[in-house]
Amino acid sequence: MTPRLGIVGPGAIAERHAAALTAAGADLAAVAGPDRGQTDAFAARFGIKQVYGTAGDLYAHPGLDAVVIATPHAHHTAQTLAALDAGLHVLCEIPLALSLAGAEAVAERARATGRLVAVAHTLRFCRPYQRVREEIERGALTVTHIVARTLMLRQDDSGMDGRPRDWTDDVLWHHGAHTVDAALWLLGAQRADEQGTGEEPWRADVRGVRGEPWRGGPPMDAGAVLRTPGGALATIALSYHSRLPARELTIIGEERTLHLSGGLLREHDGTVLLDCGDRMEADGLARQDADFLDAITLGRPPGCSAADILPATRVLHEWGAR
Repeated sequence: MTPRLGIVGPGAIAERHAAALTAAGADLAAVAGPDRGQTDAFAARFGIKQVYGTAGDLYAHPGLDAVVIATPHAHHTAQTLAALDAGLHVLCEIPLALSLAGAEAVAERARATGRLVAVAHTLRFCRPYQRVREEIERGALTVTHIVARTLMLRQDDSGMDGRPRDWTDDVLWHHGAHTVDAALWLLGAQRADEQGTGEEPWRADVRGVRGEPWRGGPPMDAGAVLRTPGGALATIALSYHSRLPARELTIIGEERTLHLSGGLLREHDGTVLLDCGDRMEADGLARQDADFLDAITLGRPPGCSAADILPATRVLHEWGAR
């Protein structure tokens, strides 16, 4: 079976998904976007035959198995729900929703329709993060505290490749979602109870604040300390004002301390455990998208589902409300 996919939103991140999915063997059948010139150019670049102006028109394309949602953040929830109602599997770019209620609605609709919703929390698929998880799972690292910093300069409305955008990013719900989910995943976060056992969903205690709104938009800085049910801590710093960029974790354990910066994972004594260089996230995205295709083909859950990210979404909800 060769899954047939459509892409909604022909922007920079969609280009990366198109390349990764094509390399993994997908048939890219259609693309939708409001700017016909941009959408036509995207289709020509990736050999996509059918172009649509709206997501709804694309969802009716005959023979589609799944769609990739790569539109501005505010559209993700509604477009994912509509795709599920159309009988399609979904790979949704982060954030799945800008509210806890939205994320819960998607997780419930996926369960009710029997369709898959994978969420692009790409750090879960990056080799250094997976190596840390493996160290924890085999009992070689008992984590007591994760210190995470995600800092960059993003004071104008431009994307990862510098292209101007007509919407404003949110450090909490975008890069905060990546960082919180990665930290909680390493700390053993579990999805909400889906089996009807009556157990309470996994919840982290949140003590978080945000800076003042900036230029009429959302705050550009945020900080929080999270405490897991088992007592481990995560301290998280976020900023879109930083002229010194950083994406790093210090993983503090009873036995050892690891440091992950970019694609480089080291022991506290400097021993290099893994070095992916600047290809870490590109490799992670390729692995993530290949996992989505595999999940469709085999009828199994994706490596990161809508239900899986609910613990992180609860943290963002509580953090943003303070």
